[in-house]
Formats: sequence, C-alpha cells, structure tokens
Amino acid sequence: MLKIIIIDDEEDARFLLKRAIEDHFGEITKVVGEADNCKKGLDLIQNTVFDLLFLDIKMPDGTGFDLLNKLDSKDFSVVFVTAFDHFAIKAFEFSAVGYLVKPFKSSELRKTIDRILESKTESNAQQTPFKILLENYEQTQIRKIVLPNNDGFVVVKLEEIIYVNSVRNYSEFHLISGQKVLTSKPLITYENLLSDQGFFRIHHSYLINLGHLKAFVRSEGGAVKMHNGDLLPVSRQKKGELMDRFL
Repeated sequence: MLKIIIIDDEEDARFLLKRAIEDHFGEITKVVGEADNCKKGLDLIQNTVFDLLFLDIKMPDGTGFDLLNKLDSKDFSVVFVTAFDHFAIKAFEFSAVGYLVKPFKSSELRKTIDRILESKTESNAQQTPFKILLENYEQTQIRKIVLPNNDGFVVVKLEEIIYVNSVRNYSEFHLISGQKVLTSKPLITYENLLSDQGFFRIHHSYLINLGHLKAFVRSEGGAVKMHNGDLLPVSRQKKGELMDRFL
C-alpha cells in the first residue's frame, strides 16, 4: 500500500488530487494526511509514516523547497504540484524531478503513480536531482541538467556539452572532458529542452551547442567542426537557419 501525503494551500486542489488518487488507485494507495501550509506540512511529515509526498511549490508561509530544506533526510518520494509556470516546468525537466501541472489530467497522474510504484529506490535517487532543481529554480537560470542512465544519473553543466547525437531511441552526450553519457531518452526530448539554451538541431541525428561550434565547412557538403575536432553533417533543410544564426 502506497501511503500518500498532500501539502497544498488550496483546499480545492487537495480535494481534487485526493479524489483522483482514490478513484484510480484506491486499492493500492491511501492518503494518510493533508496540510495547507509549510509549517503544518513539516509537522505532518515528521510525525507520519508515508511513501509519497505531493507538494505545492508556492504557499503563504514559504515554498515547497523551504519545507524540504528543513528536513534532515528524505526517505520518501516527492512529486511537485504547481500552476503553469514556464520556468518552473523547465527547471523540473532539466532536473529530472517528478511534477504535475494544475489542472492535471488523470492520465498524467496515472503515469506519475506508476513511475513511483515501479521505482523502489526513488527516494534515495532524488537527493541530487533535488539539489539541481533548487539551484536552477533559485538562480532563475538553467545551468545544469540531470541525465538518467543505466547506473542512475549524471549531472552535467550545459556549458560542458559539446553536442548530442541520436543512438536509435537513445541520446549520447559528448562533453568537453571527452566523456560520453548515454541516456534512455530520444534526441527530440533534449531538442525541446535545450533549443532555447543555445543548442541547435543541425541534422536528424545531431544537436549541437552553438557555443562549441568552431567552423562551418562547405567542402564537406555542409558540415560543422566542433571544438573537440569532430566533424558533424548539416542537413540541407538546416543550413539556411544555421547561417542565419551567425550572419
């Protein structure tokens, strides 16, 4: 039985989330507590045995981050619940931390609960992503990304990424250190994340960091030379758009 706590200052939001959990997961979950602010939420967390916390970001007496920072340990999974906030959502995605956007669909809740149930080590694995999320959110600038891999995850600064290439349904990150990081997400996922962070899709197989582009080579039929010496093809459809970035 997955025991759940909901902390949100909006009574209607708590009611709707609890109702959705009971309707779709009543046999395998139980909401064991609710709170409407950080102070009550902290007391509830410290005095309740539970597995999963649904946590609002902005509340009258602080933020969900403030609350988590007051805890010595976090032996539970956390899913942040927030109203639509473009930057907050970006911060969640770059940090690989679970979240729901109000108003959420039942299908989104189902995916979230299923992921928590499948991942028995979720609470321990979230510690570093939490730190990256807090850094990205508080600095109001995305500087790091959490890359899930078979061994767990790798934290990478955006400036350290030279380019990303597609490997079937996976993505391989090439870093300035020479390290390569293979992740289980397709290249389109990272194109959507990084396109407004100085990255550009030059080819169906390559996403480059424009800050590490060294030269455009016409003689190769259209290619770019990166700072690590790698020569990458540029598709015909992308040549004009790439040139416009620099001319």
